Amino acid sequence: MILTVGVMTGNSLDAADAVLTSFDNGRMRDVARHTLGFPQKLAEDLLSVRRLILRHNADMKSVSADPFFVKTVEGYTELVSRASNALIEKSGVPKEEIAAIGFHGQTCDHFPPSVAKGEPSYTVQVGDAKLLADLTGIPVIYDFRSDDIMNGGEGAPLAPVHNMHISADLKAEGMFPAAFCNGGNTGNIAVVSERGGKTVVSGWDAGPFNHFPDYLMRSVCKEPFDPDGFYGSSGRVIPDLLSDMFDSGAVTRDGGNFYLQKPPKSSDPAWYRLPDAWKAYSFEDALRTAEYLSAYGFVHTLSYIPEDIPMPRAFLLFGGGWKNPLIRGDFKKLLSGEGIVLPRHESLFKRILERFEKAPVIADSDAFGYGGTYMEARIFADMAYCRITGEPFSYPEGTGCASPTVAGLCVFPENGGGLLKRLLKEYGTETIKGQKLANDPPRLYNRAVKGWREKL
Repeated sequence: MILTVGVMTGNSLDAADAVLTSFDNGRMRDVARHTLGFPQKLAEDLLSVRRLILRHNADMKSVSADPFFVKTVEGYTELVSRASNALIEKSGVPKEEIAAIGFHGQTCDHFPPSVAKGEPSYTVQVGDAKLLADLTGIPVIYDFRSDDIMNGGEGAPLAPVHNMHISADLKAEGMFPAAFCNGGNTGNIAVVSERGGKTVVSGWDAGPFNHFPDYLMRSVCKEPFDPDGFYGSSGRVIPDLLSDMFDSGAVTRDGGNFYLQKPPKSSDPAWYRLPDAWKAYSFEDALRTAEYLSAYGFVHTLSYIPEDIPMPRAFLLFGGGWKNPLIRGDFKKLLSGEGIVLPRHESLFKRILERFEKAPVIADSDAFGYGGTYMEARIFADMAYCRITGEPFSYPEGTGCASPTVAGLCVFPENGGGLLKRLLKEYGTETIKGQKLANDPPRLYNRAVKGWREKL
């Protein structure tokens, strides 16, 4: 059995989620879970870091010379260390029995091949893995997206392979094929199905999910989100506004509509712009329409599931957005042939429904035994484990990478880390064949930032 910690902080900048997971003969189990909220000042500083990176045109050498950037990354990493240490204390597991912490870092910019259109692609995650290792006394495996970007992939999403790993249990319960639906700031989907008797997995970002409803709530009500759909329930869906939101709410850097872009694809919240047309309606109507768009965009994205694989039997929902009963209800109605559909999408939505052999089961991932709050954190516990064993975590079918890709770098604390060193030697994974390494990997951010080709 191997134990790893996974830590994730999302675009909402509300908390650090940490999970301690065991891996034993192909089965994974959460041993302990913990969440530590973001101080408002840190969240604001990280938003300022994003703007700083934008002003410097993603030149991280220039950005890293700014003392504010260095101080903010240090504060962010210290928060992650507190979350990790509290998790381990809660678990009662001695630190020397934990192989590694899987650390994603905070994404601040993303320019994947689907957007770059021939220009050099890159991605930016910030965080100090060495500091995290020293503050926890546990080795850290980090910089997971760079390897996929360097191998021609989107660098996202990383959930599909994790979902494939846990889908064996669903298959035994007759809940297969399955779709894992994340309703965070951005929505993303992973579909685990089969083709020719072989399991296939694919996944992509679906576009903005919580982003617009939360923006409206913060702007008008000074609240972070719509609790239980309270405000939205007083409004109605406006088809013309829904159409405007669909057309111009997620516009890529090259001016394309992200919703209409075929996978593989990954998005960036920097592309999300709420059309000014919302101001012509009441706040409640605008909010209700934005909440409807969350579900509508997710159903629309099902049109990208390849025609040669069966549609999902089960939809596992996780992420804060699905806690809104309006969004959840809209999703269920649309998948049952009800609800508002824009005229130009009627044939598309009809075809989606025709492909289901029977009405799908739609439920929280918790109902299937997988805690939704920690689904994303568990991805990085899984990625850390796979780096140890040398198992690829991204494939051409998912991210568009040139070949199956093993991801992540290892860094050790000043003292300790003997368990990870032994495991890497046992699995023969002290180095990974084909992995592109910088001569001197940056400490405060990942390898595959802008200009990474010149730095290798």
